[in-house]
Amino acid sequence: MGTGPTIEVLCASHSPQMAKDVDKREGLVFRAGFERVAASVHEFDPTLLVYFGPDHMRALAGIAPCFTVVESATGYGDWGTPKEDYQVPQGHTEALIDHLVAAGIDIAAAEHLSLDHGFGQTTADLFGSLAAVPMIPIVVNCVGTPLATLDRTAALGRAVGDYLRTLPDDERVLVVASGGISHAPPSLIPGAKKLSEAERQALIADNIAKAAEAINPGWDEDFLDRMAGDSWSSLATLTPAELAPAGTGGAEVRTWVAAQFTGGRPLATVVYEPVEEWITGMGVAASAGLVTTS
Repeated sequence: MGTGPTIEVLCASHSPQMAKDVDKREGLVFRAGFERVAASVHEFDPTLLVYFGPDHMRALAGIAPCFTVVESATGYGDWGTPKEDYQVPQGHTEALIDHLVAAGIDIAAAEHLSLDHGFGQTTADLFGSLAAVPMIPIVVNCVGTPLATLDRTAALGRAVGDYLRTLPDDERVLVVASGGISHAPPSLIPGAKKLSEAERQALIADNIAKAAEAINPGWDEDFLDRMAGDSWSSLATLTPAELAPAGTGGAEVRTWVAAQFTGGRPLATVVYEPVEEWITGMGVAASAGLVTTS
């Protein structure tokens, strides 16, 4: 009897402002930690990615289901991220959709979406290309109400994990979450979805100092500690009031919760750094197989 596929989990913050730092003078602690875990990912050499990411009122500006499995995707190209097609494995995606429906998870299926930096930045930073590894993209709505409870988000993750464990033993699955931790970007204010891409970026650039005030290191570190502890499953009980101190962008930790429940085990903190220039508490958490001691 087989033991099932190998599954590793990686949760990482993203920030469009990283791309503007072309000389890599900012966020050096975060960058070093991310590079360490990226090296571990390359050594792991995944055969399949399952990616939980947010949409920033671009692909789902008109309607935003709580959870959307994407059947084919192209990079939106915002903030310098690639515009190429993702390599979405149709057979896996269709099978996952059927499994989630049978498991009682209310999901939407999108025939095609243009996925923004919530997917493109971390994918490109890890692999250099959006098409390097077959990927099942799952959009977790973190902006437009109603948002899923953390309990339902955890249920999504558990159901995805159940599906992955039916795959062949030789599959090496990397579950990725991108978003968070504490931040409140000006581009997520009411009415921002009506702005052009240029207007969005100008809004952020003009309000960096104010937006940086939303970084909440204490909240971030507590969240990371809970992910790493024996009681990590208690994250499913987080309430909107408990999420509020992380700012509007802190809602993106739903992607991290989904990924952790997919893996079904604690995730160690690889690195944490509040980076004011990037207006975000930048962190990385990963499963034991991706954590190096160097």
